Parts: sequence; structure tokens; C-alpha cells
Amino acid sequence: MQIADTRGQQCPAPLIATRKLLKETAKGDSFQVITGSRNAFDNISRFLKDNKIIFKVREENSAWIITITKNEEEQPLLNIEN
Repeated sequence: MQIADTRGQQCPAPLIATRKLLKETAKGDSFQVITGSRNAFDNISRFLKDNKIIFKVREENSAWIITITKNEEEQPLLNIEN
């Protein structure tokens, strides 16, 4: 499983990392994004919800660990400026 550890990065870098891994991940596979920023977590989770992408979250050591599973059916991603 690929992991993007974005702790210490400012937005929009964690969201960009999330979008990059979504493109690189095969349908049905999962990856993780780790962030220590509440703002980044909120932006990533909103993006995933808006695009109907399956994800789970757990908090650990002042960080959010987001496990994302790429949907089997193709969902068009919202066009967000990088």
C-alpha cells in the first residue's frame, strides 16, 4: 500500500498528493494519506466526499491517517485548481 506522509506540508500540497495517488492507484486498491493539519484533513475529506470516494479515518499521535479506496467504477474528479 502506498503512503503519502504530508505532515508538515501546507495546503494545497496534501490535497495534490491525494489526487496524484488517486490517479496512480488501480481500481479497488487502497492507499493512505497522513496529515497533521486539521485544514488539510478537512480539505481532503471534503474532496473525497464530493467525489463519492470511499475512505476511512483514524487519529493517531496528533495526525489523521486517511485510508482511501479507489472506486471500482470510474468517478469523474472535480476540477480543483492545483
